[in-house]
Amino acid sequence: MSILYKVRPLKPGDEVEVCNLVARSFNEFIAPGFSEVGIEEFYRYVNPRALHKRWRTGYHVILAEYHELIIGVVEVKKRRHISMLYVEKTYHRNGIASELLEKALGYILSSAPKTKEVTVNSSQYAKPFYEREGFRKTDEEKVIHGIVHIPMALALEEKKAATP
Repeated sequence: MSILYKVRPLKPGDEVEVCNLVARSFNEFIAPGFSEVGIEEFYRYVNPRALHKRWRTGYHVILAEYHELIIGVVEVKKRRHISMLYVEKTYHRNGIASELLEKALGYILSSAPKTKEVTVNSSQYAKPFYEREGFRKTDEEKVIHGIVHIPMALALEEKKAATP
């Protein structure tokens, strides 16, 4: 299945739909490996008010949209860290996550061209995706405030060299 979707920046008013998408994905694919403390901490981060505040204070958020339905999101922190990347389950395996990541990397390279690497704290579920995209594990799995993650990084010079 190949779908035609568009990619655009977050607009005020998108926050609830974005957070609902993230919550659905988190609940199905990630939350089963988290403690109650981790789930609560995650939801403190992923709520419409918190998303809006981050966006207003410099986080860059890019959305994938299909027929006016938000089906994917990537959030960039400090022009060097992927803090969220989620795609609605129905639309997995359509290249949406890869395109959102590419747009995020393009934003990072254009707004902070001296950035040498991009980091992400990956879930166990997303680790194979990030590895396919060129990210490498930089440390062992960590648990901070109940949030289980694997620190990973992508050397931007390698990414630039691999791009035709």
